[in-house]
Amino acid sequence: MKHRILAAATALFPVAVLGVIFGLLSPAPVAEASARTVGAAAIRAHGEHTGTVNTAAVVVQVDDSRSVVRWVDFTDPISGLAALEASGLDVTIAETSFGPAVCAIEGVGCPADNCFCDPDNFWAYNFWDGETWQSYPVGASASVISETGAIEGWRWGAFGSAQTPADQAIAAASALEWLRGQQDPITGGFGDSVGGAIEVLLALGANHERPESWKPADGLRALDAYLLPRARAFSRSNVAAAGKLSVASAAADACRPARMAKPSFYLADGVYSIDTGFNAWGILGAAALGEEIPASAIEALLSQQSEDGGWEWQAGFGTDTNTTALAIQALIAAGHPADSNEIAAALAFLKSAQIESGGFVYDPKTPEYGADANSTAYVIQALLAASEDPTSEAWTIGGFTPVRFLLGLQLADGSFEWQPNTGSNLMATAQAVPALLGQPYPVAVRDLEFCADRALRLAREAATGATSETKP
Repeated sequence: MKHRILAAATALFPVAVLGVIFGLLSPAPVAEASARTVGAAAIRAHGEHTGTVNTAAVVVQVDDSRSVVRWVDFTDPISGLAALEASGLDVTIAETSFGPAVCAIEGVGCPADNCFCDPDNFWAYNFWDGETWQSYPVGASASVISETGAIEGWRWGAFGSAQTPADQAIAAASALEWLRGQQDPITGGFGDSVGGAIEVLLALGANHERPESWKPADGLRALDAYLLPRARAFSRSNVAAAGKLSVASAAADACRPARMAKPSFYLADGVYSIDTGFNAWGILGAAALGEEIPASAIEALLSQQSEDGGWEWQAGFGTDTNTTALAIQALIAAGHPADSNEIAAALAFLKSAQIESGGFVYDPKTPEYGADANSTAYVIQALLAASEDPTSEAWTIGGFTPVRFLLGLQLADGSFEWQPNTGSNLMATAQAVPALLGQPYPVAVRDLEFCADRALRLAREAATGATSETKP
């Protein structure tokens, strides 16, 4: 969905910056987008699947880490602005005397009637040359994309803000495409596991996609139709299930079925569960739904931190990286300071689980079992939640970072292996996506709309010709 408004450009806005955002009306050389060298197999597979002539990628980074990505199919050459508008993302554009200006993408930025409301941040427009992001010498309405493999980048931030390398977003897009291919054409689910469908919901939500759009071309049901009759039983199995479903539903803007249990359903004596992992997911789910989180639940989680700095899923299980990564995200989502002693100790525990490949093992006491995709992805999310850079020197071993290890587990078809040479794994693929898109949990905070209310609202909008403003 895009929004346009006519506006006068401010004379105080730097001309150099205007050239980045606007398609200037004065004559200027036309920039040709470079063909990407990453994700070649993925884009070929996409083209074969859709039967399109050309495909470009639009990568939008909304803050220091969080990104979303879209494939854009085209036949004739298009501009960067046209590619952004064709991406399906929510774009707000102001028509100015300098040309069209991008004010907001996915709700991040400024309104069309005050496009430069933030004096410190703006939407920078770049292209990926195969190794790094490069600035365009012209605005987005004057650039030309004419070949398959072009990668267009948009970054909200201060002038000169670094953008995450394109290979992460392209890898995530490729993984999502593979996941689509695994969807059951009859049920709309993923195998016989509701848990697997929830993992996919978390992945697509991280990319601001919605479950009703996930339906096989020859399928009968979309993912939301699969989850609707199963969500109640799943959410009422335990608080970890309810919490994970809440996080996934909020991320993907999924509706809430009647009698679906929220984490608050499980509150007893001020905690979601006496078991660490369950309590952590309860806190994360409550945070995703905007529910008040009892201080006692936070204190209980803090009190269960072991002397080594980690957390264990349940008493007697032993500390592990997965539960520790969840606890870090839960505590920070609940408002616990990221620079606290507890978070510092937890990060030190995670560091002890990093091995020479740059990845993370499940248990630092058994490094011989090797790093895996799931543990590494969860740790990357925890690092981002704690304002750590997973590609920084602090998290690099022998030139290998967690992100590089994770990318190394991706196969040519877009899927991820759990460990090297183990073959495609649905859960590993789904869990890699939020990490590669820089999205710690919760991805979004949202009061879920009841499914019956949404169906009624959409019917009324269809009857009146109105459109929904709801976006993940």
